[in-house]
Amino acid sequence: MRKLKRPLQGIVYVLLGVGFIWCLTYFILSNTDEGGKTVTSHDGVRPHGSVKADASRSEARPTAPLTDIMKFIAKFADDLLNIVASSDDFSAPSPLKDYKGEWRVLQIKLEAEEEKAQMRDTMIKELRSDKLHLQEQVVHLEELLKLKAGEDAQSDDQDNCPLPPMDGHPECIGKLKWMKEMWESDSCYRSYGVNGSQCSFLIYLSEIESWCPVLQGRTASSPVEENSEEVSDQAVIQRSLKGLYSSMENRTQFRWIQGRILSMEKIWFKAGQSLSAKYNLTERKAKQILVHPGAVTDESGFRIAQSAFSGGPLGELVQWSDLISTLYILGHRLHLSASVPELKHLLGLSTDVCPPRQSAVKVDLIYTDIIGLKQIQSALDTSWTQYKCMIRVLDSFGTEPDFNHAAWAEEHYLKSPFGGLNLIPMQFYTMFPHTPDNTFLGFVVQHQLSSQETQRLESVKKRNRALVYGKSAAFWEGKRSYLDTIHKHLEIHGTVDDSAQIPEYVVNHGIVKGTEVQTLLRQSKVFVGLSFPYEGPAPLEALANGCVFLNPRLDPPLNSLNSQFFSEKPTMRELTSQHPYAEAIGEPYVWMVDMYNLTDVERALTGILNQNIEPYVPYEFTSEGMLQRVNVLIEKQDFCYAGRRWPPRSALQVVKAEAGTSCKQACQDAGLICEPAFFPDLNSVMSLADYGLNCHTSQYSESSVVLPAYDQQKHCLLQADHLLFSCVRSDALLNRVCPCRDYIKDQRALCTACV
Repeated sequence: MRKLKRPLQGIVYVLLGVGFIWCLTYFILSNTDEGGKTVTSHDGVRPHGSVKADASRSEARPTAPLTDIMKFIAKFADDLLNIVASSDDFSAPSPLKDYKGEWRVLQIKLEAEEEKAQMRDTMIKELRSDKLHLQEQVVHLEELLKLKAGEDAQSDDQDNCPLPPMDGHPECIGKLKWMKEMWESDSCYRSYGVNGSQCSFLIYLSEIESWCPVLQGRTASSPVEENSEEVSDQAVIQRSLKGLYSSMENRTQFRWIQGRILSMEKIWFKAGQSLSAKYNLTERKAKQILVHPGAVTDESGFRIAQSAFSGGPLGELVQWSDLISTLYILGHRLHLSASVPELKHLLGLSTDVCPPRQSAVKVDLIYTDIIGLKQIQSALDTSWTQYKCMIRVLDSFGTEPDFNHAAWAEEHYLKSPFGGLNLIPMQFYTMFPHTPDNTFLGFVVQHQLSSQETQRLESVKKRNRALVYGKSAAFWEGKRSYLDTIHKHLEIHGTVDDSAQIPEYVVNHGIVKGTEVQTLLRQSKVFVGLSFPYEGPAPLEALANGCVFLNPRLDPPLNSLNSQFFSEKPTMRELTSQHPYAEAIGEPYVWMVDMYNLTDVERALTGILNQNIEPYVPYEFTSEGMLQRVNVLIEKQDFCYAGRRWPPRSALQVVKAEAGTSCKQACQDAGLICEPAFFPDLNSVMSLADYGLNCHTSQYSESSVVLPAYDQQKHCLLQADHLLFSCVRSDALLNRVCPCRDYIKDQRALCTACV
């Protein structure tokens, strides 16, 4: 049995060896075929057949690793045969040679060859990409050459542009000769496309100045006609203000305005979305609106835009910032002007020897100020009347009807450098709703901070600190005793120029940015008024940040007769405090104080320190409130077409005032507001009879601004001049008949039927 097993064992070794050789050969040849196919498939895309030839040579002879493997297999087979041959006596076979080391070396060579194949594939792909790129470049260069050749040909054509028939244009030849010599005399010709060629001369003289016939195949286009489609576009609530910034970039007049708009962008976006969710704002036309703040122009000489960063007045800039934001968010087309030449360009007026362009903007509305209005009047000259009804004048302190009426003002010694404009009084837009004869535009009380600033201040409690409302050293003069009394109770901080002479205990932060002011207000309990500046935005910002406003009384009240500041203002309105609007809000947010009565100051401080208030902002001074108000004014208030009535007649409520009482006061006593738009509805004997007043006699008169009214004998006086309707005047001998309306709480510019 032992001898029988040895032959069987030898046979098993031989069979195992043959099987191993067969499997190994099959595996290697399979991989080799796949590698060859891969290389061939990629190499086949090479240009000029160079790679294909290489691939053919590669297939004709085995690669070095393959040859080594074949030699290894042959050697292994010889060793097996030798083992079998030497086993004739079927003795125990000699052990096979250890081939592991050699096999590992062969594996490394095979892996290296595969890596080379991959690198070769990558190089082929890159070369293919380079070829395509070069082909694209060749095509591009060919197109450029064709374009250049076309331009040269076009230039030749323009230089030799044939003259059209001159029928009806006898001046054309003479103008052409002049243009050939003088077209470089003014840069404006280039702006119309004049380049020295005869065709450019003809195009200019036919389509811009109309001296020559229009060339065949061309038509004279009208910018106004092109603009008509744009005007008909729907106004859409904007989701951001980014599209507005390009019109203000690199313009120093708008630098401060742009900064404020940028700081409030998210606030405006949220307000727009909130308003559109409450009201249907889809059926609105996008209006073409010209915005020309005359006070920021260099021609005005005021330099308020430049001084805004060094403690100058900010009220007007705040209002302009918020108006521009509002108009843009509401989806209207804005055209910003900050110089007289720019204004003329937008209005299509000539600014040089070139003829005026037709207006690129078919204006629907123009927002300006009194300075800008006079610039517009001067620029438009006799055509001013065409734009008069479109004007809206931002007027911080207001213009009363008798100052606005030029002839009346001169006759009654009420002339003012800012009056005599003969507009409808409602065309003046005020900062606060202090006179119903004008329209309340307002602004937005900025109190929102960034999320990071809000988180930082959430842990900060109110401190026993007072912040003084006064950026100029002049405001502090004569107030030492007043400030000493406050300093007994509170640490005093200021934001005034470092050169100012202020009490040594005041912690002065210097002129700071708006966001820093918000931070100081949130850390303070009291915002201290110094009696000036009048009616600014800062006190409402203080209330919005939970800071009480200490509002100085003005006794006697200030007006244009006893105040240098108001002496040239077109109003007789009396200010009983530094901030009348805040005065009406009252305690616990606003405390009235006599600065020169220290006992009164102590009383107010004691009351303030014994209370805690929450931040408060009237809705009409929020961004959403301003969006609502301005949107209604744009859509409903119309001074160009008498047939468009607003507010609706249904809102009219008639009140008969006591003798010596103004309509403003009479309506206010009834919980209403005087509405001057309703005066024409009362200005007839028949209308007065409808409201229970039977006139014994009557007459139309231009002798008073309190009409319609009646005396004790029921003699009715009716207004003969519509520009003299006034809510704010009174007469001791006459009872006024007053047109009143209701109003939305915290939105007094609008009645309940107005929205």
